[in-house]
Amino acid sequence: MGRLEDMDPSIMMMYMPLMARTPLRPIAEPQEISGLVTFLCLPAASYITGQVIVVDGAYTAGGF
Repeated sequence: MGRLEDMDPSIMMMYMPLMARTPLRPIAEPQEISGLVTFLCLPAASYITGQVIVVDGAYTAGGF
């Protein structure tokens, strides 16, 4: 998808309804996603297996 400011306006219009329902900022920054990836590579995460870890700005927590 890329950064919000780099999006084509026509594509941005497709995502507007979704972004309006997202409790946190509409689009995650790359470092926010990479933080989770980094954690999963650490020994502290060695016992995490077979999980879906949602990084969606609390969208699914809202019941959408």
